[in-house]
Amino acid sequence: MANENDIKQLQQFLDGERGLRLENLDLSGADLRNLDLSGAWLRDTNLMGADLRGAKLVGAPMPGTNLANANLADADLHGCIAAGANFSGANLTNASLRGADLYGAILVNTDCAGADFSNADMSLTKCAAANFRAAKFQRAVLMGADFSRAAFTGAVFDGAHTGRANFADAVDLPTLPDPATSRKNRRRARRNETLSE
Repeated sequence: MANENDIKQLQQFLDGERGLRLENLDLSGADLRNLDLSGAWLRDTNLMGADLRGAKLVGAPMPGTNLANANLADADLHGCIAAGANFSGANLTNASLRGADLYGAILVNTDCAGADFSNADMSLTKCAAANFRAAKFQRAVLMGADFSRAAFTGAVFDGAHTGRANFADAVDLPTLPDPATSRKNRRRARRNETLSE
C-alpha cells in the first residue's frame, strides 16, 4: 500500500513543483490513472501494482523502479530512462516505449501486446515468457536480450538489431533482420541526420 507522505509528495509535483525528485517513494498500489508524470524523477520508486493506465511518463528518469504487476495499458513512456526497472507481470498493452532506455530491465511474464518499442534500447533485458503480439521493434536495439518462450504473433522487427538475443522456444517469431543490414541502415540514418542538420 502506498505511503501517505509519498502520495503528498507526488501531489506537490502534480501541483507544479516540477523540480521535486520523487525517488525512493512507495507508491505501490496507487491509482495514478491518466496522470502526467512526464520528466518526473522516479528512481528506485516502488510502483508495484500501481494503476498507471493512460499515464504520461515521457522522458521520466526511472532507473531501478519497481513496476511489477503495474497496469500501464495505453501509457506513454516514450523516451523514459528505465534501465534496470522491474516490469515483471505488468500490463503494457498498447503502451508507447519509443526511444526508451530499457537496458537490463526485467519484463518477465509481461503483457506487451501492441506496445511500441521502436528505437528503444532493450539490450540485456529479461523478457522470458512475455507477450509481444503485434508489438513494434523497428530500429530497436535488442542485443543480448532474453526473449525465450515469448510470443511474437504479428510483431514487427524492421531495422532492429538482434545480435546475441535469445529467442529460444519463442512463439510465432517473424523473420528477423540480418544484423549486418541493420548496422548498415543505422549508419546510413545517422549520416543522413548529420547531413540534414
